Amino acid sequence: MAFTAGELTNIANSMLDYYLNKGDTFKQTIQDKPLLSVFDGKAKTFSGGKGDISLGIVGAFGAGGTNDTLKGYTHDDTVNFYTPANNLRAAFPWREHHIGLTMTHTELKIDGLSVTDTNGGGTSSHSERDMHVLVGLMESKLFDFGEQYARSLNSLLWGDGTADAKGLAGIRAALVANPTTGTYGGLNRATYSWWRNRARTAAHAAAAGTGAVTSSPTNGGALVQTLQGDFRQLRRYGAKPDQFFAGSDFIAAMETEMRANGYYTQTGFRGMQDAAMGGMKFDGITVTYDPTLDDLSLSKRAYIWDSRDIFLMKMQSEWKRQHTPARPPNQFVLYRSVTCTGQVVATRLNGAMVIDIV
Repeated sequence: MAFTAGELTNIANSMLDYYLNKGDTFKQTIQDKPLLSVFDGKAKTFSGGKGDISLGIVGAFGAGGTNDTLKGYTHDDTVNFYTPANNLRAAFPWREHHIGLTMTHTELKIDGLSVTDTNGGGTSSHSERDMHVLVGLMESKLFDFGEQYARSLNSLLWGDGTADAKGLAGIRAALVANPTTGTYGGLNRATYSWWRNRARTAAHAAAAGTGAVTSSPTNGGALVQTLQGDFRQLRRYGAKPDQFFAGSDFIAAMETEMRANGYYTQTGFRGMQDAAMGGMKFDGITVTYDPTLDDLSLSKRAYIWDSRDIFLMKMQSEWKRQHTPARPPNQFVLYRSVTCTGQVVATRLNGAMVIDIV
């Protein structure tokens, strides 16, 4: 089969014709992916099961006021008993994901490589290969593959589960702009008020009256003061928020309020005549800029949560699993695949928050 125009261009860009920077390509659009790093670093594992990751959840106690409180008695008074029946199950369906690439033996020969086994498990480099190779085509393809894997997984983790019905549902499925409605983990937020994140958004204002914050440096900073009060409520039921991810406009608003109300030395905020503020913290938590929020048109938003409560669960031995599919018997084509099986789950939502500025 003839090369496509894209394949020919790719090969051409990797050869020595008229290019100067031998051995490297200058990658222009790679962004930090801090959410991916957090979820991957704090992930837990599960062994399997039929379809769902099931977790026990308790949000209510007692029997609704029926025989479930301490009452005085004396002598042979009749006393009452109650049976607790408040256990619920949150169910999160685990999902399978795949990404794969292909390359031909011909492309590798052009790159000065020969395949040494049937499915490309090994290659050998031709002598004097460095005389005509600018950027290793195979290495370049594999780097592209790895970056696409990271980008697509990052998109899933930032998603709300609607973009891919068969993919995992990310942080925006757990933490929503209007937490008074909808179902998550099989539990209805409208029914269970404790199964809701806090929210200060326009959508929440329309439903419950708590809207986005108008940032202003007056009176100690409107945004900072709001966060101060909300953090007390986030910790009310035992959560200890340790993640604070924000878009660029949200961070800029915090910086403005801090500059107007903070302590500025004669040598700048950080010393050494440096006018920049450097990284910010709030109540000991680093405020992390995630470029993906800007890409999602959420530069004015922040997400705050406890990573013990919302986390990624990976199936044992089935996360980032590499595959070398057999090539067709009548084509000299190589295939590489990575699969991962898991889901984002939550054990508590009322210790987390979505907040917007206007």
